[in-house]
Amino acid sequence: MTDARILRLCVRFYPPSQGGRIALPDLSGGEYRPHLVSDEEVDPDYLGVQFVACADPVDFGVDLRVSVRLPYGGVDYSGLVPGRAFTIREGARAVGEGHVVSC
Repeated sequence: MTDARILRLCVRFYPPSQGGRIALPDLSGGEYRPHLVSDEEVDPDYLGVQFVACADPVDFGVDLRVSVRLPYGGVDYSGLVPGRAFTIREGARAVGEGHVVSC
C-alpha cells in the first residue's frame, strides 16, 4: 500500500455532553490525525489516519463526508472496507464514530 491511499468515510463527532471534543477539529487541513478503531474486532488495532478533506459544514452530531489519508507504511489497513463501522479515538477516548464509504 502506498502513502497516497485515500478512503472516503462518513463520520459523526460526539458533542462535549457525550464525552466528545470541546471544539471540532479542522477536517481539511491534514493536521488532524486520530485513530480509527474497528467496532468488529475483539482486540482492535488503533489505525492512524490523516483527515484531508470534508465536503460538509462541520458540526457536532451530524453525518460528515470526509476523506482520510492512510499515512503509515507497514500498517495493515485492510480491515477498513466499505461498510465497516469504527470509532474515532484520541488516545483511549472515543470522540466520534463512522463507517467506511469507499476505498
